[in-house]
Amino acid sequence: MSETLEIQEICDKFLREASFNLTNLRNQIQLTYWSEQHFITQGLIELLPFGEILSNICFYSYVDYFLDKLISKANQTLLYWRLSGITQYDGTPVTQLSLFYDETFLWHYSAPVYQEEIRSQFQSGHRVRFLSRFLLSQTEIEVEFNEIRLQTNFNNDFQFVYTNSNTYQYKFANLRWQPIRTILSFPLINLPTFSLPITVPNALGRETEYQAYLTQVQGLPNNIHIQDHY
Repeated sequence: MSETLEIQEICDKFLREASFNLTNLRNQIQLTYWSEQHFITQGLIELLPFGEILSNICFYSYVDYFLDKLISKANQTLLYWRLSGITQYDGTPVTQLSLFYDETFLWHYSAPVYQEEIRSQFQSGHRVRFLSRFLLSQTEIEVEFNEIRLQTNFNNDFQFVYTNSNTYQYKFANLRWQPIRTILSFPLINLPTFSLPITVPNALGRETEYQAYLTQVQGLPNNIHIQDHY
């Protein structure tokens, strides 16, 4: 009986502490999400650089040093879902979450600000990436990146396009990260296959929030301003 009470006290303590460190996804304008619940731990959202333009050194530093940190923060979110009894609309427990980059913020706020820096990276032969998707479920974690490229348009000028890049998967069953998609090389400019960003922003009256978050991103260290040779 005492052991049961002790376990319950530990669970209650975790929930009390977690409640002070939750992020409401509805307030995160740098991303969109697919889920019937809106809360994850603050520690997890801080490790997901949605909306940031990642130079080579930033990308490889993230893969080398931050993917493992994601595991513990993801586990905390899963544990919070389970202990708090959060359910979907049909009453079944929440079991997964998918996050995606916000197209308006990336293509109409973040990328334009760093346009010259991105072109400079290409001129030096460096690749430029951004976090495009994050998946968390009871069985796995997936982190997906896309790459920015330049394409000549009808005015003989360059415009941003994007393509697939790297995807990393962590299976809780085998306890290790593994790449499930790796694009090794292709032209940085005028590649044969690509996707076009949205041309019209859809800020939904949140222009002030977008600008505030852009200012926050510009103040981060290790951004695209760093010239790297990774």
